[in-house]
Amino acid sequence: MRSRTTLIVALLAASFITTAFITSRALIETVYHRATAERVIHDFASLAADEFVRGADAQISYYGCYPLVQKLAAGTPLPQSPLVRRAFLIDTSDAVWRPRILDAIKRKSPVVRVADSTIYLGLSDRGALPPLIGALELEPRRFPFFFGNVMQMRRLLPKSIARGRLTNDVVFIRVWNGSTPLFTTRGRFDPILGIRRNLTIDDGTVAGLTIEASIDRAVAPTLVLGGLPQVRLPLYATMLAINLLLLVTAVLQLRRERALARLRSDFISGVSHELRTPLTQIRMFAETLLLDRVRSADERMRSLTIIDQETRRLSHLVENVLQFSRGERGTLRITKAPRDLGDLVNETLDAFMPIARAQNVTIDVDIEPSVVDIDEDAMRQVVLNLLDNAVKYGPQQQHVLVRVHGRELSVEDEGPGIPPNERERVFERYRRLDRERERAIAGMGIGLSVVRELVALHGGRVRVESGARGGARFVVTL
Repeated sequence: MRSRTTLIVALLAASFITTAFITSRALIETVYHRATAERVIHDFASLAADEFVRGADAQISYYGCYPLVQKLAAGTPLPQSPLVRRAFLIDTSDAVWRPRILDAIKRKSPVVRVADSTIYLGLSDRGALPPLIGALELEPRRFPFFFGNVMQMRRLLPKSIARGRLTNDVVFIRVWNGSTPLFTTRGRFDPILGIRRNLTIDDGTVAGLTIEASIDRAVAPTLVLGGLPQVRLPLYATMLAINLLLLVTAVLQLRRERALARLRSDFISGVSHELRTPLTQIRMFAETLLLDRVRSADERMRSLTIIDQETRRLSHLVENVLQFSRGERGTLRITKAPRDLGDLVNETLDAFMPIARAQNVTIDVDIEPSVVDIDEDAMRQVVLNLLDNAVKYGPQQQHVLVRVHGRELSVEDEGPGIPPNERERVFERYRRLDRERERAIAGMGIGLSVVRELVALHGGRVRVESGARGGARFVVTL
């Protein structure tokens, strides 16, 4: 059994590992191809952003700033321009401005940054540096006019791509001044395929702004052969999960099969042990009587009493096994009729009393008349099982209290009680507490499960709680 289980688990595990390997390789390849495609589209978005920045700088420089600094250098009054916050002349020998001017000449860019402002310088490409040059402090809020011109007049993606079929409509552009959006085209920004860049002094007049650019995902097949591969992670995960679930289910079933086999073995052992004790007693005292080895009438009566006691116990055990077997097959049935529960409990106590006396157990009763609809045989079995548990697991010379009040029956012993975390589990089939196994107390682990099934057929419920004297109190409510 163990070797067969090991082989099945090994085969299932190998199947799962193979599936996981194939799935992981497929997922890795798909992720790699998708990442490559995303990088290509990301590069196209970066290319479009660079082209937009170059176009915007050219528009603002040549059409917005250059004519104004020419007039400023010539001493001509400047017309009112919304592009300029202020216009002023700079002394090129000024210790603060001179390094900035020389740096701008070195970079071949007329733009410098002062604090958060962009300054456009009226630099000339020829001759020595004049003593005075004109300067304009630009107003970024007036840039959108030039940005719009760029979108209309300049192609952001090379014409060679897709034979010129991709226009600026597939490119999303948004320009920010700090947290304020200055310019936005139609569409939406794709944070995965797009780029976001803070513009520096090397970007000219638009320095200090932030640009976002992305390409519409719909044109991905045009830019990348096959488009963006779909990463079917949910599908792969589902396949692995199903495979793993099958593996776990198979392992659990095998474990359950082994556990059931062990429980059946324990059950057979327990039944054999439980039956052997009364049979041995009956046989021994029956032989004593048959061989006429009794020395007095009292000994004869004692032998007959023990035979009667053990016969009752044997009948109780056999009835328990039969009830349990019917419950296992689903054929356990009851027939209810009005009956005084108190009288039934008293009759059952009379039949059980020899077993109690053999253990020096005193049974106290607090029974009130109570007529309920019950199956006599089933309820008698319930009471016998509860009494048997109380006597078997409690100490000798204890007092067991049996109460019947209304539709409630309870049996309370003076034993060690049942831990709270085990109180539901004791009603399971074959369930026995570890401490009872250690104490080698005979038992089959089916008595309380029979009680629960019979009470449930009556539409009632059974529970266990702590008794007033430290033991366990089983309460049946009908």
